[in-house]
Amino acid sequence: MIVLDHEHYTNHVKAHPEDEQYLNKPIIHYKEMMNIAGGSMATGKYAKGSSDALATEVVDIEEETSKKHTAPHEAPHEEVEQSTNAGSSGPKPKKAKPNPCAEDRLHATILASSERIAIAIEKSTNTENNAIDGLWESMKVLPRFSLDYLAHYYAYLVDNPRVAMAFKVLEEDQKKVWVSRYVKNTFPEA
Repeated sequence: MIVLDHEHYTNHVKAHPEDEQYLNKPIIHYKEMMNIAGGSMATGKYAKGSSDALATEVVDIEEETSKKHTAPHEAPHEEVEQSTNAGSSGPKPKKAKPNPCAEDRLHATILASSERIAIAIEKSTNTENNAIDGLWESMKVLPRFSLDYLAHYYAYLVDNPRVAMAFKVLEEDQKKVWVSRYVKNTFPEA
């Protein structure tokens, strides 16, 4: 959740009304995003800020100028900054220039992310299938419960695979306790 104190929130929403829907609200699907991206963050020379354009790299113009003088084989179409401060002896500003290798790095990043997404999807589907396999067969034989109540609890377990996995490993007496508790909470008149 992105939380701001009242004064900061009010001032920010006045300046950026489009951000209101994201502030002081829970982040939807946070656990799933953590599954995919983990707690990692890009650092080092390939890290980009939120305001940096993709496929560009910040380069020192002085450094680039010295490279051009020593390496005449450079491409002739590279951007050159025109200075409006003639005679200024201060440091020259940095300028973003297209980076031909950025596309390769972006491609590698997308491939790595896709692999992580595939692993996360595979993990979630395996858990669901393992939780559901054989579950109904072990439930429908529980004595003293109507099939309607058992079917209702089964639907709950299908929606909650982690609970279903825990339920499957219980002995029959403990399964009866879990079903009884569910029936009492869901159908108090029963």
